[in-house]
Amino acid sequence: MRTKLITLVATLALLASASAQSTITVAIPSGPPGFDPQNNNQAVASGVYINIFDYLIFKDAQGEFQPALATSWEAVSDTAWRVSLREGVTWHDGEPFTADDVEFTFERVANDPLLVRNSYYSNITDVEVVNDHEVIFHTAEPDPIFLSALSRNGASVIPRHYYESAGVEAASLTPIGTGPYRFVEYRTDDRLVLEAFDNYWGGRPAFDRAVFRIIPENSTAVSELLTGGVDIVTTVNVSEVGRIEASTAADIAVVGGNRTDYLTFNVSEDQVTADPLVRAAVDYAVDDALLAEILTDGAGVPVRARVSPETSFSPLEYYDTYLFDQERARELLAEAGYAPGELTLKLMGATSNADAADLVAAMLADVGVQADIELFEKSVWNSRYWQPGDFTNIAFGASSDSSFDYGNSLIDLTCPDGVHAKRSHWCNEAFTELVGAANVEFDPAVRAELLKQATDILLEQRPQYYLYSGATFVGVRKGLNFVPRADSLIVLAETSTAP
Repeated sequence: MRTKLITLVATLALLASASAQSTITVAIPSGPPGFDPQNNNQAVASGVYINIFDYLIFKDAQGEFQPALATSWEAVSDTAWRVSLREGVTWHDGEPFTADDVEFTFERVANDPLLVRNSYYSNITDVEVVNDHEVIFHTAEPDPIFLSALSRNGASVIPRHYYESAGVEAASLTPIGTGPYRFVEYRTDDRLVLEAFDNYWGGRPAFDRAVFRIIPENSTAVSELLTGGVDIVTTVNVSEVGRIEASTAADIAVVGGNRTDYLTFNVSEDQVTADPLVRAAVDYAVDDALLAEILTDGAGVPVRARVSPETSFSPLEYYDTYLFDQERARELLAEAGYAPGELTLKLMGATSNADAADLVAAMLADVGVQADIELFEKSVWNSRYWQPGDFTNIAFGASSDSSFDYGNSLIDLTCPDGVHAKRSHWCNEAFTELVGAANVEFDPAVRAELLKQATDILLEQRPQYYLYSGATFVGVRKGLNFVPRADSLIVLAETSTAP
């Protein structure tokens, strides 16, 4: 009897251990605004979506294209791409994935200007269904970055049958995808719960459940990592890195890439930042190199544009350089009609921008500008900033580009549909035309020159002022095989417990 009891206790202990290991928990600073991948421009949400939905083409951690829902692709003309689709794939509700879903997905995002990702796909004129497992994409102009467009935020394939039967609102609240995990529940500002999809075409993931806990306060998220409450913290503030490095529970991973921190100016006529002299004065007043040193523990590099060595066609003369001249800032303010102490600028952002806001405010004070700082909890700030122009004067922001193509990054500021053009209320037709011409140009030298000309306009007008290109610090529980990515995707299908 005693032997049986010991055996039973040991079995229960093993089962409890297995159960504990079957859930992976990820701390994220804010929750998704919904689950419509074509109406999202937030890196955190995109990082989550990759576990529910699939792209046609998946870009691996090394930036190489890999088959996903598409198994092969070829250009059949300058404006047409033939794409063969994977057979035997099912949606989370058991319905088969077919070419009809691809047609629905990309014609929807290409034709609806109200969708956030529309400007990235508006070149698509038609998705021709050849048969259940083959389509031909037709574009209005040649598209040298077409494959990248199929493998980035906005390209998640969505189910036609579900959107048409349940409606967009229901589909974006309780999503159905083809990805490795299926939706279970979402408690706003608390957690998102997913469960492994047994019939995933890529093989069942290692963990039975994936939980994304929404923890806006970074120190709290790190404490949860160190005490076993979470397995991954996707973004660790510099001030918290030492705690993890000193622990035996977790490690820090430093991820490079093309994330750029910046200030977005509201250039509406009723704003003092409508004056380009004021925007230029802010640029000259702020010491970007000092910001990068303090805020990224020396891992950041000052930049004057959204450029990085990893991003193709970047004009790298604007990398590792910056403007800082306090006397010139004072001259520009005087030219704009402001004596020392007469101008007050509002700095708005998330609570995670607190250190940056304090530093920028101090630098502005050095040139005679007062700063009024107003910060919000991350999810509140996202809902404000991503509503067009719902901020005063200056907003803190950061962006990365999973396509790693500079021409694609500049689409954000083309008008009228660029996501940051809408927020800043800036529209420059010459800039828009140059970016449009560059993104249909196959000659590398010509394309680079067009993008350089567009960048020159951007730097002169300054709807955004770029601070630094920074590394991201990620906290990972010891014993977990997880690869943080430069594009911020949280790919749990490739994550497992170390043997």
